[in-house]
Amino acid sequence: MKYLKIITVGCFLMSVCAFGQFNNGFNRRMNTMPNNQQAPSQPSQKDIEENRNEQIDKQMLRLKSDLKLDDLQFIAIKNEILKSYKEIDVLLKKEFSDEDKNNQLKAIQDNTEKTILSYLNAEQKEKFNALKNENSKKKEDKGKKKKKDTEKESETNN
Repeated sequence: MKYLKIITVGCFLMSVCAFGQFNNGFNRRMNTMPNNQQAPSQPSQKDIEENRNEQIDKQMLRLKSDLKLDDLQFIAIKNEILKSYKEIDVLLKKEFSDEDKNNQLKAIQDNTEKTILSYLNAEQKEKFNALKNENSKKKEDKGKKKKKDTEKESETNN
């Protein structure tokens, strides 16, 4: 009789554990995952286009104020940047090796930069190159900071 009670209690505990694990994280009424754990939806083409246009507008406003662009230069440079973004999108969708994509991406960026420089006068070219160097230094500093942060985290985990 003692063994029968032990076996009954053991089976009961195992079934409770199994039931608890099965329902863990599920909404019992809807039989679905909670809202905070659902997969994020993919952005639509329209959302991507709006986001790209916002980025370009911010970039162009900064260039216009820093380089003191006139309206003709502003429009021409904005169109060139839009064209390069579209070329980059097409390039990223193609099936090439990463090395080929990187080479073509650099070529598109160089071509865009040359075209932008052709619209600028000598003073604006100097300012543009200074801005470009400043941005590359900021990116390098961010990369170094991220490396240091990951190194610190790995040291604290060990």
